Amino acid sequence: MLVLVRLYPKGGLDSLGKLLESEKRNLYWEDIRPLYAIRQEGKKFLSIVLDVKNVDAIQKVFLKNLETMTSVRKSITIPIMSPVYFPLPEGHEKDLSRFMLFLRIEPGKYDEVYTKLLSDMKYPDGVNVTYLSYSFGDDDLILSILAKDRENALKFAENTISKIDGVLAHDTSKVVERIPLLPEDKLKTHVGRFMYSVPAGQKGAMANPEAYAKYVNEKAPMSVIIRLFSKKNLPKLWEDVEKNVPAMESKNFTAYYASQQDAKDYITVISEATNFEVLRTMVVKDLPTLVDSRKTRTIPMMSPTYFLMPKEHPRNLERFLISLRVMPGDIQTIRSKIIAYDFPDNVFLTYLTFTLGEDDILLSILSDSQKSAQEFAKKAFDKMDGIVSYDISNQLKTMRLTTTKKWKNHQGRFLSSYDKQHKKDFDSRFDWTDDFDTYAAMTGAFTHELE
Repeated sequence: MLVLVRLYPKGGLDSLGKLLESEKRNLYWEDIRPLYAIRQEGKKFLSIVLDVKNVDAIQKVFLKNLETMTSVRKSITIPIMSPVYFPLPEGHEKDLSRFMLFLRIEPGKYDEVYTKLLSDMKYPDGVNVTYLSYSFGDDDLILSILAKDRENALKFAENTISKIDGVLAHDTSKVVERIPLLPEDKLKTHVGRFMYSVPAGQKGAMANPEAYAKYVNEKAPMSVIIRLFSKKNLPKLWEDVEKNVPAMESKNFTAYYASQQDAKDYITVISEATNFEVLRTMVVKDLPTLVDSRKTRTIPMMSPTYFLMPKEHPRNLERFLISLRVMPGDIQTIRSKIIAYDFPDNVFLTYLTFTLGEDDILLSILSDSQKSAQEFAKKAFDKMDGIVSYDISNQLKTMRLTTTKKWKNHQGRFLSSYDKQHKKDFDSRFDWTDDFDTYAAMTGAFTHELE
């Protein structure tokens, strides 16, 4: 799997680039390989492309080791799908500059735009595409080009890219520094896995289909948050999710539950997939069929942990989601502090996860009121060292999208070690995604008693 990590420095980008250059020999671990870093003109971050075996390795290995890089104030990780490198056409111009283009695409037209850029387009003279991929960040497609100068690159973006049906917006920036983080021969081997047989825009195929097929079918199970943003009718989108998303379940993808937060213009779907490419199919082809969805955002979860309710707990509880931004290097410590926190009697932790996105940690709690939830958050996080900011929102409704058995199996795999060891002391039948009637029936009530 490939991911793009953006490192935001406390000071200047020059010093961060020099530090990375000097430390690159120490950036290799068993489950993760940094490939190269790039610095873009006008951007306040330095980007590193990583080849990882699984999502958890990013947190457990790479981001953890950022603790030694004291000049980093925050990081954002963006998964990459269907990467393709292109050979340059014969007789191309020399001494070209590299530019990065980031494209926002209309839902339902992702594949159409990707295919056009890949193999069905005449590129202008003086512009050579070297790389194309999908992105799970704020942008949908990433394009790398070589151009004679900034004027040619911007003209290409405005006169060619912006005219493609389905392209909503684009951003172009010059690459001012590219730092290889692998020896040249190993970097060449990496590029070879994703090399196209002909220059971009022409009909062709993958030059090394066996290596590419191996990449596409790599088993790297992950839990993910998929946010579906509404065009204008959130209730309609909820109905669409309720009706259609369960039918998208397959051996490689399961949607576990959906939720809607107060004052948010999206529906959240918690899912599990076997790898990034499976998610690409869902995001590019399946989810855009929902009639009121205007865009999607996918956020991988790392080390998700579920917590059971005590046997004696109030029945009328509300669910709240708390998102945290933390300082690099403090994330593991803060996780431990939250798990060990002395929660008040009317607040219950139900899950906690690291995330690859704008937020670093998400936790879900059940409480008897919004006031109780806010008081807990203020007391717990206002003075906790390492927390930059936090946000709390009420979950208006939730719905399980798969069977109780599959949900319980998923929850059981990620149950906290303490809860597993003391399961008899907890209410393992409680399922917050069910309504009251269903839960009451689970606890032994008869249907007529609920009428």
